[in-house]
Formats: sequence, structure tokens, C-alpha cells
Amino acid sequence: MDPDYVFNKALPYLTGRLEDAGLTVQIGFNKTERTMFLLLNDSVKCGINQLINELLDAEPDAHHDLMDPWVPYLIERTRIDETILNKPDELRRLIRTEFCTADTVAHPQFSYARQYPGGLALTLSLDCPTPLFRLKDEQLAQCPLSIDELFHCAQKNTDDLPIERIQQFGPFTCLSAQSPFVTAKAANIPALMSRFQIQAPHGLFFTIPANHMMYYAPADPANISKQLWDLAIFGRVPVLTTTKQRPEAVVSRDIFYYSPEGTYEPITQGDNPAIQELFTNQDIDAETVRTCVDQYLSPSPAFRARFDLP
Repeated sequence: MDPDYVFNKALPYLTGRLEDAGLTVQIGFNKTERTMFLLLNDSVKCGINQLINELLDAEPDAHHDLMDPWVPYLIERTRIDETILNKPDELRRLIRTEFCTADTVAHPQFSYARQYPGGLALTLSLDCPTPLFRLKDEQLAQCPLSIDELFHCAQKNTDDLPIERIQQFGPFTCLSAQSPFVTAKAANIPALMSRFQIQAPHGLFFTIPANHMMYYAPADPANISKQLWDLAIFGRVPVLTTTKQRPEAVVSRDIFYYSPEGTYEPITQGDNPAIQELFTNQDIDAETVRTCVDQYLSPSPAFRARFDLP
């Protein structure tokens, strides 16, 4: 696609839609970084390199469909930047942590995300009436608060989120709520254990299959082999259910272990291609289940030594 066509013919459709919504729009270029952005209402800078690349790769009759989703996003982005990100007290009140897969935050706009074991990353989001709003590098660069303070406030807010339902599910206790940030409580296990009075002197197993729920079970060294098997059998169920209903909502297939020393590690291989049927076929036969679970469980040498496993 001719770049001149994209800039002079296609892009005015987007800027016109935004102006019709009451925003002022300027197109800008950062020659040093070789990036393109929109300056909205003279204050909100939004990078559009991703959109430009998509337009360059598409035929003209697909351009409107590519730009249409950007209109509500940019309108909401402007509202949030003007009413929340520039107001420290409001930002401290609404910011939350959120666990995402590493693939989700592989885009350079999430370079600030904090990496966790098992292919997870902790990001910052706003708890707004509108759908989940995950913050990007360019927004954080304009915030009056530092990244460290944002993560501190966000995690405290996430730790304090109310749980609506607590129920037993096999060897697990399940915590769930409508909030999409429940999973990120696992980023601060000491706070979780304190709040829910969890006694786990030998460490805590947990899973985070979807963003509105987490499961936990104190480690039982006297029955560790059976416990690991039970955790695998019961832990696959919420992943199966979420995959069937909303596959994009699955956060992790792994079982994690939090040690008394404060370290995190996955004790499974949720991304092992050989065991995918365990999480996609609810009618899997018993023999295949056994084979998959044996391959799924993959504790580290240090974990095996801790619990005297072969």
C-alpha cells in the first residue's frame, strides 16, 4: 500500500471520526524514535504505529474496519488520561495490578511489565466502569507518579479487593469475584495468607486459571505425591471450563509453588504440547489422563529435594 494513500486518504477517516466526537486532533512524528502519534485535545499523546502498519498491509476496502475499533479506544483513552492519569490521588485510588501472559505483553508498549515465573507478567490497569484498561509505556511516561509507586499502590489495592465467594474444590480452596484483578492477588502471597489466615508452614500451591479466580492449597509434605496428583486432576477443570467458554481469558495452566522463603516456581509444564489434551478434552480416557499428568508434573530438583521426592 502506498504510504501517501494511507496518510492522505485513509487516516483522515479516523481523525474525522475523533473530531466529530469533540476531540481536537493533531498528527505528530517523532523523528528520533521514528514513530507516529496523535495528539488529542492538545495533551494526550497516543502512538499509532501499529495501526499505520496494519493499514499499509491492507487493501483500501479494509481500512475503515481496521480504524473503527480505534475510535472508542482513543476517546476513552483521552478521557482516562485527562481525568485520572494527571490526578495523583485518583490514580492511586483506581490503579490495580493484573497478571497477563508473556505473549500478551510482548509488545514494546508494555516494556515496564514485571516478569514472573511460568511465562507470566504483572502489568498495571485501571479499575474503571468501562472494560479493563491496561496501561502502556507512553501513558506511564506522562504520569506524575513513578513506576515503583504505581506498582506499590496497585498491588495494595489489588490485595484489598473483596472476595465474593470462597469454596472448597477438591484439594483446593477457590477465591473468586467479578473483578478481573483477583488473579493478581497471587503476586503478594504473604498478604493473601495474612488476610485469609492461611496456615502453610511448608509452602503454598496455587493456580490462576482465569483473571477472576485463584485456587490455593497448603503443601502437605506427608502426602506430597498424592497431593500433586490431586492438584493436577482438579486444577485442569477450571482451565477446561474457561477454555470452552472464553479461551482468551485463560491466564495460566500451571500449578505454582510459593516457598516459605518467599520464592515462586511453577511445578508443571502447562505449555508442553504433549499434554494439551488434558486441558482441551473433558472426555479424555483414564489412561491418557495418567500419561498426561505424569508429563505435566515437572517439579524442579530443589523442590524434589525439599520434599524427598525421587
